Amino acid sequence: MPGPGDSDSLEFEKVSLSDARKALEETGPAAYAAPKKPENWEEKRSASLDEPLSDAASAWMAELPEAVRPRQLALRYARLANRIAELWEDPARCGRLLDELMTDRRGGRKGFPLAIASELATLHEHYYRLHHGGKSPWEFVEAGR
Repeated sequence: MPGPGDSDSLEFEKVSLSDARKALEETGPAAYAAPKKPENWEEKRSASLDEPLSDAASAWMAELPEAVRPRQLALRYARLANRIAELWEDPARCGRLLDELMTDRRGGRKGFPLAIASELATLHEHYYRLHHGGKSPWEFVEAGR
């Protein structure tokens, strides 16, 4: 470890508080900049609320068993139904999306209305069974004990 006087040691220049403030104001390093305003997720969502249900999503829903079809999701959150339909044939990505829709990773989200949350839970379980030999997520958890 280098000691005092070694060539690897750091040298500091003494400056007055006013000089330091002036240098900071002139250069404005990012570390000292005002904190970024938190992203407004409400604005991001509202821009796509009017997205219609795609033909592909309608066809996907028609192929689902009657008890699993997320009708309220399609009516109220067509963009999410479109996204799920788009990823349905990609087990890793669709499974991840369904997981993300059911958990709060950003903190403080109010969540979906009960009817939507229930449809998502039913769809998630159906999807899991399709890709795990007919077993439910709960059977998988219990088998791991």
